[in-house]
Amino acid sequence: MSKTDFIPSGFIETLHSYVRERDLPAGGLLAGMDVELESPYVSAQRFCDLLAAVWQLDPVAALGLRLGLSSQPRQFGVVGYMVSSCGTLGQALARYHRYQGLLQGGLASRAWLKDGVLYMRWTQAVANTPLATEFSLAVFISLCQALIGRPVTPIRAGLPFPRPDDVGIYEALLGCPVDFERSSIELAIPAHLLALPISSKDPYLLRLLEQQAQALLNQQPRFDDAEAGPFFSRVQEQIVESMKNGDVSAEAVALALDCSLRTFYRQLRSAGYSYRGLLAHTRHTLARQYLADPALAQTDVALLLGYSEQSSFIRAFRSWTGMTPGEYRSSLRQSPETGLPARVGGKTVV
Repeated sequence: MSKTDFIPSGFIETLHSYVRERDLPAGGLLAGMDVELESPYVSAQRFCDLLAAVWQLDPVAALGLRLGLSSQPRQFGVVGYMVSSCGTLGQALARYHRYQGLLQGGLASRAWLKDGVLYMRWTQAVANTPLATEFSLAVFISLCQALIGRPVTPIRAGLPFPRPDDVGIYEALLGCPVDFERSSIELAIPAHLLALPISSKDPYLLRLLEQQAQALLNQQPRFDDAEAGPFFSRVQEQIVESMKNGDVSAEAVALALDCSLRTFYRQLRSAGYSYRGLLAHTRHTLARQYLADPALAQTDVALLLGYSEQSSFIRAFRSWTGMTPGEYRSSLRQSPETGLPARVGGKTVV
């Protein structure tokens, strides 16, 4: 088994809470979990070991399901924040699929619609123990339920390990028939759920969105044309909104503004901007805001800006500033006496 895969450490919170609530004799185990929670990611192998340790203390049937069903979207890290900000469950799951590599590098999945049912299958290269696959199935269901604010009753589920003696517990917890000895983790849910609006709210995400609004306000240019300014603002606001769903193309933004692509480009030109330039301007402005937040990893910043690959973000940021995001972040160290921005290469970084 490879030990190089990593998952968000937030999932350990679920194990931590379970051990405490059950009053299990696990002082050393809890201390180890506390150490892992200090980092944003934990190795998938280590997470499997922690799951196994909890089961040793409390060997109940379907423990992985029980743990996973109590998880929260914030435990998915920045992916959880991003899907929480989407408009519908369908948008959220599309976003989730696009960035699932941030949850587990060794996760491979596919999904398809047929006869009013959304079918999903996925495998995990490292976190593939029975407990870990139970947990993975359950946390996904829990995420969907949290997003739409109502129970999600699957049509059918499947797990890649031998049929246990107490199948009834699995079916009672999930509310559907469960197949075993499958080649992957499987889930089928009614397709009509995809149209349901996202009801979840997250204070951390709200703070990020407020940062976005303030950053754009601070960078707002002035226009002589009375109509150009409001249009510029609407486009910039829609770009920020479109970043949540992972599609910042001119076509997607124009469609959201109920504007033909031709008219969209014409109005931008009248404001003195190209769409590519405005997108870069917006991303640059927000990138500096996000990089100033030590709680956000560079991968998180790339995701928040709508980049599917961190390497694309690094190249773009270097073209804007002449520095990598890491170098820029280092330059933000301020003198505690003056609070003035640092100087890099003879230039003040602002």
